[in-house]
Amino acid sequence: MRMEGDVAGLCRATWSENHDAAVYATAMLGSAVRTPEVVRTLHLCLTRGDEPLPGLHWHALASLGRLRVERAVPLLLRTLAEADHNRRQLDEVACEALLAIGGPEVVRGLVDLCEQLPSGRGYWTVRVLDALAALRASEAVTPLLATLWGYLPDLAVRVVRTLGAIGDPRAASALLVLAHSPASDTHLRRAAVEALHALPAAGWPPPHRHPSVERLLHAPQRDPDPDTARLATALLARTEDGRAHLWDVLRGAAEQGGPDCPPHAVAAVCAHIAAEPGLFAVSDPGEHHALLAHLLRAAAPAVRRAAAGALAASAGAGAAGALVAVLGDAHIDDTVADLVAALPEPVLSELVLSELVDLFTRPGGSVARRQGVARVLGLAGRTDAAPVLLSALADDTTPVGVRASAADALGALRHAAAAPLLAALATDEEQPGTLRAHAVRALGSIGVPDTLPVVLACVRSPHEAVRGRAVVALGAFPVPEAARVLGEFVTPGAGPGLARAAVRALREIGGPALPVLVRLAAGADGLPEDVGHRLVGALAAHPGAEVTGVLLGLATAPPDRRDGATYATCGERRLSRSAPVREVASLALVERGSARNLTPLTALLGPDTWFGAHEPAVQALLRIGTEEAYEHVLAFCSRTKHFYTWHVGALDAVAAARGVRLGP
Repeated sequence: MRMEGDVAGLCRATWSENHDAAVYATAMLGSAVRTPEVVRTLHLCLTRGDEPLPGLHWHALASLGRLRVERAVPLLLRTLAEADHNRRQLDEVACEALLAIGGPEVVRGLVDLCEQLPSGRGYWTVRVLDALAALRASEAVTPLLATLWGYLPDLAVRVVRTLGAIGDPRAASALLVLAHSPASDTHLRRAAVEALHALPAAGWPPPHRHPSVERLLHAPQRDPDPDTARLATALLARTEDGRAHLWDVLRGAAEQGGPDCPPHAVAAVCAHIAAEPGLFAVSDPGEHHALLAHLLRAAAPAVRRAAAGALAASAGAGAAGALVAVLGDAHIDDTVADLVAALPEPVLSELVLSELVDLFTRPGGSVARRQGVARVLGLAGRTDAAPVLLSALADDTTPVGVRASAADALGALRHAAAAPLLAALATDEEQPGTLRAHAVRALGSIGVPDTLPVVLACVRSPHEAVRGRAVVALGAFPVPEAARVLGEFVTPGAGPGLARAAVRALREIGGPALPVLVRLAAGADGLPEDVGHRLVGALAAHPGAEVTGVLLGLATAPPDRRDGATYATCGERRLSRSAPVREVASLALVERGSARNLTPLTALLGPDTWFGAHEPAVQALLRIGTEEAYEHVLAFCSRTKHFYTWHVGALDAVAAARGVRLGP
């Protein structure tokens, strides 16, 4: 009937004694032309008996919403109002239908329900508030503000979020008071600040006589909750008075015995300066730069790290001296090194030629600082510093940490001349294991083919760190021998971390790893944790019929009854954390169907395949858009036992492509 455009037949089918047929027909009428016959039929579906017929009432409401039947608004509002007091559980679909119809009558009806919110139960209250938020109903602001006080202190968060979504400045004063008040709990203060942040920035600051808006934000800016402090900082940064207060926060943090402010709040100010340095620019920035430099030695590592970013962003080349001075701080060394390496080329060149090289080669210098300098040299691509790094690496009297950092820097520089020395260190059992591990990693970064035997030997090392770094390094050698050895680490008994690293390296190797990946796929179900998923991903990265066949075998394998019930997101689809490999293979297979070869997609629509792959496979067939693909979609929909909204959408798409209308 649907594919023939038989509206009258669908209307009759809603009265079928076959309940499934009646439900499916009701769902399909939502795609029809909005004629009096269709609307009358859907209304009649809602009047059958006192108790709802499973599915029929739900789809009748949904179809009325899809058709945007304005006459149905009173019925939908009544259904929504009654849903809080019975078991019909139609509140969700009623809300969705009302949102689809929209208009002043819907807004007025939802606003009228605000009086019932304080006494509402469960998700009913949430749905009403979410509907008001989605409609951005400014008419709801006044009743919501009145409702808010009835919700305090325990249930006000949802109302506050709705006010923020509506975005009406009239709510600002109440939100500021909630954000400022110590009576508000953590969640409410955060929600209030989030709602304030959602108000139009163009109208900031909102009108508030006394105290000032900035004054009311002082308390949330130093709130114990980091998110609240971060958002309040962003709000204060919008005005000149607010920015002045933020500098006062930093001054207080720099002074012993200054105003008590949590480190995360101080760090939030520095982070905002780093993100928008132009906003905080002044004609004479000397004091501000000096203040940030002083905070590089603050007690809290989070403050030191954020201050480094703020100083680099605001002072630019002028930050070089202060940043180099704190290289060696174990808590922030990598951050500072990265910032120094990113300084403009003329500044870094001067540092390389003078201070940095001197700091690295100074015998009595701090090991941590010398390590930081080595990281800067490597990240900045300073190949002219390679001789100094090589000299330190070869000197047994140099501290191990410094030598390891020199190896890392040479690897980052991809300095091929260092490969022989690195290879010798990697295989020298008398050298510390840490140094050998760093040498192997550097060999992988450089990727000189002649060093492959050394890396292969290190894969067998009894030292865990050396072995792990060697597995990663093999990914830089795109040869079958490296792939074969990596395959030995992808077994059920292997450590998950090592197995994951091996799969990642196999993916990096590319084509030469394909035979190994195909062989490993046969035992993918027995692999630990997410290793099997990563293996399927590495396999799917290869084109060709052979891989498609392997994925088909995995996707159509019998289901694993050990499947868990906790879900994560894979693209736009839900995937269980302990999902069988067949689920991951199914999703990978969706991307391989084409007009010439529909088998990868049609195989996913078989009777014993994973249900989660059905919708993406159907959508892929619809995108292909050939008559053959459409026939497979229709065949699948005709034999499905459980009809969902996306099935209706698929039929609509095929009908539209064929020029079939449901109505005149």
